[in-house]
Amino acid sequence: MSRKSLFVVALVTTLVLSGFVVALEGWSTVSPGRAAAQTPAPKAAAEPLRSITVIGEGKVSAKPDQAQIHLGVETIASTVQEASKENNEKMTAILAALKKLGIADKDIQTSNFSIYLERMPEREVLPSTGKATGEVNRYRVSNQMRVIVRDLNNVSTVIDQVVEAGANNVWGVNFTIGDPKALQSQARAAAVADAKAKAQELAKLNDVKVGQVISVSEVVGGPVFSAALSKAEGLGGGTPVEPGEMEFTLQLQIVYAIE
Repeated sequence: MSRKSLFVVALVTTLVLSGFVVALEGWSTVSPGRAAAQTPAPKAAAEPLRSITVIGEGKVSAKPDQAQIHLGVETIASTVQEASKENNEKMTAILAALKKLGIADKDIQTSNFSIYLERMPEREVLPSTGKATGEVNRYRVSNQMRVIVRDLNNVSTVIDQVVEAGANNVWGVNFTIGDPKALQSQARAAAVADAKAKAQELAKLNDVKVGQVISVSEVVGGPVFSAALSKAEGLGGGTPVEPGEMEFTLQLQIVYAIE
């Protein structure tokens, strides 16, 4: 074959191959375009939910139905045996008095018991030196208990009887309600009504309407009992004691939708 013929064959082959490459490149550029055309358009962002958030408060008052008395015996002696013996005798007498008054075993609980040594300076002064002779050791024994009185008419009597039996420490009388569940329900209902009234007032001020409830939660901290002695009544003779009334407070956070 002549050189001219070889040149023609090479030229034709080059042109064919160039066209094939161009075709491939064209195909590769078209495919992504088709894929992009098939991708769905992004959705528009949802509008933020409009809402009203309020704190509703419910208060319920009721008379207490039981009392907790914190009392105890403290004895001091030169030996631990003497101090313990005296303390045990007085505490035994106190327990007997409580049982006689009808206080159940489950309502009597020891809250603290302690024995400790006290070193006291000797009071006797030697005439020759004008100084104390030394230290004197003594022992202090303390026994404390909590007593629940379920009949409030007996509170004064209980205090008087335990003091007569030997109690020389009374830390306080706390009035409580044994089962507050009914009060909790009433307070929740009052808190819901209070929250709804606040939400309607806010909606009116802003020319909107209150919609459905979105969420409800109790405010952290729990319900609160507080004593109100304005309606106190005496509990018979002896030591004057007034139970008054207990005020139960509960708060709810409620979120309402705006229509």
